[in-house]
Amino acid sequence: MALTQCPSCNKRISSKVKECPHCQFVLAGQSKDDIEREAIRIKQEKSDKLVSRSMLALLISIAAFTYLFLQQPMPKTWQYSVAVGLMVGGLVWFIINRVQLVFLKKKKR
Repeated sequence: MALTQCPSCNKRISSKVKECPHCQFVLAGQSKDDIEREAIRIKQEKSDKLVSRSMLALLISIAAFTYLFLQQPMPKTWQYSVAVGLMVGGLVWFIINRVQLVFLKKKKR
């Protein structure tokens, strides 16, 4: 019994299992091409989710900045604090998602 890596989650599994116990990726009855194609599809789904989340984070930041620019709330009010918090939080979330996306793309190679 040899240990291999799951094409979906990259965790070590037995070469004799029919599906990954960690992510339930089905290995039995599939050719190497099918497994490779499925792994590529799963990585593409992860990439699409990260891109969607980063665009949502950027949209939140832009909306908060627009509110600050148009409404110009007084500093030290709750409206000002919430807008600045959303703007900074959205930008941090955007950067985190983009870094995760870079690491995911490097892992493909």
